[in-house]
Amino acid sequence: MTNMKLLRSCRSRSGTTLAETMVYAVMGVIISCVVYTFLTSTTQLYAKNVSIVHSHTNMRSVLDRTLNNMQKANSLPVLIDTTGAVVATPPSAGVYYDAYRGAPYVITNPSGNGLPAGTSSVTLTSSTVALASPPAPVAGDAIIISNPGGDVRVQISACVAGSFDAVNNRQPYTVTLSTALASAISWTAAETRTATLVHSEAFLVVPVSTYSELRYFANFEPIPNAAGLANPANYSVVSNQLSVLAGEITPFSIATVGTDKIVKASFFARCTDYSTYLTKHQAFEFNTFVRVNTSLSSRLRPTQ
Repeated sequence: MTNMKLLRSCRSRSGTTLAETMVYAVMGVIISCVVYTFLTSTTQLYAKNVSIVHSHTNMRSVLDRTLNNMQKANSLPVLIDTTGAVVATPPSAGVYYDAYRGAPYVITNPSGNGLPAGTSSVTLTSSTVALASPPAPVAGDAIIISNPGGDVRVQISACVAGSFDAVNNRQPYTVTLSTALASAISWTAAETRTATLVHSEAFLVVPVSTYSELRYFANFEPIPNAAGLANPANYSVVSNQLSVLAGEITPFSIATVGTDKIVKASFFARCTDYSTYLTKHQAFEFNTFVRVNTSLSSRLRPTQ
């Protein structure tokens, strides 16, 4: 009898009342809410900071790439739209330009009077000395021939290297021109006429879906057709974080500063890694958008 009373007494002391259970439950809910709020805030802060870092890093890549290429341009870039057509009035979706590849190349004067109209091939000779060694021309390059009446630009369709002159460290190249010279380029046997090697390149902003891509075309002569512009084999993507909003898919323009002309760009980007998660926060609390306005000075920008 005594053992039964002790057992019932132990059971009653080891249990909890309904009031106690409710208190524990409320405490558990409060702790869970605190932990959830902390985790949510931490996750939002992580997503925000990572997005901002990615946006800044991406824009730095865009600026480094475009500025580096513009400084290699041998002339003022030309504004183009998404089809590659020249745009008369800025702003535009892209630019194309002649990238400087090398110089000088001495042009052989076969007749002693220069190159007659209709010339379809030219012999160029370059130095192979380490400090003055321009690259070998390749198909797709173009040469700009110095001429008092106005420089002449012609594209190369083929190039054959001649016999190397080891005594004078000179390498001749016979280049075939895509189109024959329309008019004669005259100079005497006592003069030296040189050429500069260039190659046409382009940057183009193309809307894809919820973002735009800044594409770099290493070969932009002749200007690709619609299929060529859309073919990933013809371009590399510099950024896939640019905006698709109206007015932000045409970042390029040309500003006149005094008698000079300078290419300007206004890039607007946002990291899309956490765009769905941060949608309402982007609208009301903070944003991960980055806008950069910059000037892209070319290597030899002409003045008027």
